[in-house]
Amino acid sequence: MKISELYYRVKPNLVFCIALPVYVILFVTLFNPSLHFYAEWSNSWDNGASLCLPIIAAIEMATVMLSRSIICFTPWAKSLSRNEYLVWLLIEMIVGSLFVDLFFSIFLHRAYFGLLPGVMLSYFCLNLIPYVIYWLLMQLKERTQQLTETENELRELRKGVEHNEAGMVRFNDEKGNTKLVVSADRVISLESAGNYVNILYDDDGKLVRYSLRNTLKGVEKVCNSNGLIRCHRSYFVNLNKIKIIRRTSEGVYAEMGVPNVGNIPVSKTYAPELLRLFSES
Repeated sequence: MKISELYYRVKPNLVFCIALPVYVILFVTLFNPSLHFYAEWSNSWDNGASLCLPIIAAIEMATVMLSRSIICFTPWAKSLSRNEYLVWLLIEMIVGSLFVDLFFSIFLHRAYFGLLPGVMLSYFCLNLIPYVIYWLLMQLKERTQQLTETENELRELRKGVEHNEAGMVRFNDEKGNTKLVVSADRVISLESAGNYVNILYDDDGKLVRYSLRNTLKGVEKVCNSNGLIRCHRSYFVNLNKIKIIRRTSEGVYAEMGVPNVGNIPVSKTYAPELLRLFSES
């Protein structure tokens, strides 16, 4: 599982967007560090610190929120590797320092590029600690997630071996390794999610969403041989789990007969075949 699959989730990024400017304000207020651009223009800073500090914090918050919004809501950003995400963080800090430098050049009436080296160095020094803490916490979260997934995989594989019954579906990843074994009648739907397929299934009354490193094209054969029908370019659905197929002004939807499972879209391409199979079942 790529580390960005954790990062694009909204909650940790939202917490970081709030915590970073709070840290900056508290750190500068309590410790008054003699960073380069503070020391060089100490008189100007002291006279306007009450105004400058909140503005700098606001600039940081706006920059980080824009960056994390792209990470959270842009599909291509969700598949960033660990190294690519580190580069993204570096660019995020550089952009933040450029905006802070713009503010100081206006506030101090100094040349933009003349201030840039000192401002950039101070910005990186000031923000290094929260960025490192955030990275370490996310690493820990990723490791925990990987352990949980491994335990789930072992449990499902064990369950498949113990039952060894007909109708067990073996979902393989893109390398051909079996990652999930589950009874076909427990599968509810499969949804494409970039480089992953989210498999929704019923585990003794509990809904489980398993992310498999593969594409719908890669699992199409095993789906077709186990009664899982393609209803959309991004979805496969278990025909036996459909309660009713509705046609609305917004399109065709399969209403699932499973509690807490939303409607699944049916595209025009697959609607005729799905309706035919549903009417015959």
